[in-house]
Amino acid sequence: MDESAPDAMLVLRATASPTLASDWSLVLASAGIGHRVLEGGGAFSLCVASHDASAASAALAAYDAESASQSAPPLPDLGPSPLGIMFSVALLAMLLVTGPGDARAPTSWFLVGAADSVKILHGQWWRAVTAMTLHQDIGHLVGNMLAALIFVSAVGRWLGAGLGAATIVGCGMIANLLTALWHRHDGPFVSLGASTATFASLGLVAGLQLWRRWRYDERRRYFWLPLGAGLALFAMTGTGANADFAAHLFGLGVGVAAGTAIAATGARAPGFFAQGLLSAVVSAVLVGAWVLAFRASGLAPP
Repeated sequence: MDESAPDAMLVLRATASPTLASDWSLVLASAGIGHRVLEGGGAFSLCVASHDASAASAALAAYDAESASQSAPPLPDLGPSPLGIMFSVALLAMLLVTGPGDARAPTSWFLVGAADSVKILHGQWWRAVTAMTLHQDIGHLVGNMLAALIFVSAVGRWLGAGLGAATIVGCGMIANLLTALWHRHDGPFVSLGASTATFASLGLVAGLQLWRRWRYDERRRYFWLPLGAGLALFAMTGTGANADFAAHLFGLGVGVAAGTAIAATGARAPGFFAQGLLSAVVSAVLVGAWVLAFRASGLAPP
């Protein structure tokens, strides 16, 4: 670096950052514009010949526009959502109707609605839905209710109650279908519980944040942090001795994929009417799945 600028040169820019000064120098070098970077007084000065000042300013302005971080839109937040509470209340109500799976004589709800991998793969797809409304015991239920109050509520804040419920149920169903496919060589594999849906909720929150960080955060190397947090929670809560590892992992994975896709499209929560319609559709799907379950079995609800 030179100690002083020649008389015919102008100081175009100055910065205390050697990295930024180097970037400016590379921009002008790539444009074929002669220049010098001078150090002095704790700053780095970019100097160009007076007749090159206009072209150099234009090149640097283009670089600034290209490298400027995009302004992130406001974080989608509809405020406190009732979805987590509604989800938990619905699970509790179902347990009161069906009883626990560990009862001495489980009700027929478990016979026709549990996620039996063999029966699912032989066409009884509705079990991938009905199984999410059944629980083995009170502890199983309480764990999912607590998870719902956190993660399902978070999805509701972002997507609204109707769209959030539809997305969660859809992800949970897909995860249960994938779980049945995963166990296709293991013989009959039966699972139940809303944990597939609650892990899908966790994945949705992680996926929504994952894309947002990648798209708008200047520190892109940290974009994976929401996914890392989701995997850490999965490791702490989804891999216990009696946990359905595959169902939990598929729930998380499908949720991450769905959340990332929703965020990438820039989709926002629909209005009140659409949310109500989606809520009605979700209710119809759940009721319809149970109707199919009992019809296929030839049994009547107890």
